[in-house]
Amino acid sequence: MLSDRTYREQEFQALKKIVEHPDFTVARDVEVYYEALTKYIWDHKMVGSIYDSYGDHTIIHGEGGSQTSDLLSLFRHTSDRLLTIPDMETTFIEIHADKLGDDEFRFVQVTHLDATCTGPCSYGPPGNQVLNEENNMSICDCRVRRVDGRWMIVEEWCLGFDDFFKKLYQ
Repeated sequence: MLSDRTYREQEFQALKKIVEHPDFTVARDVEVYYEALTKYIWDHKMVGSIYDSYGDHTIIHGEGGSQTSDLLSLFRHTSDRLLTIPDMETTFIEIHADKLGDDEFRFVQVTHLDATCTGPCSYGPPGNQVLNEENNMSICDCRVRRVDGRWMIVEEWCLGFDDFFKKLYQ
């Protein structure tokens, strides 16, 4: 039986192999890549990988009508959440992609987190709040396009993540 550390290292290496070589020809390629990228960034704290998949012109629509195309803000937002919930594990409920053209796809992913809020958060001090499938879910809808030879998320709509944190700390 593998130790937890050995399993995590093997998972990390497998995700890294997928994330470092995006090549999309069919919708399934997009599903595999973005599931791996999500776990790579969130579960394995590889936040710098944001710069490989998002660009300066990516538009991100958040809850409550928020919108940004500031890559540094996305990086900070993600880093803040990783500090708040360092033991995070992402579970994919569903991911589905469609090919829109030779150089464009769209995918929707639904996830939930398993974690404990042990770090500081902009909504309040750490309180060991527990995240699980019963109390959180996040939905992202993304358009992916080849830009200057690289596959990039050009637009993203997100629901669930920030609203959940606000309620958790009330």
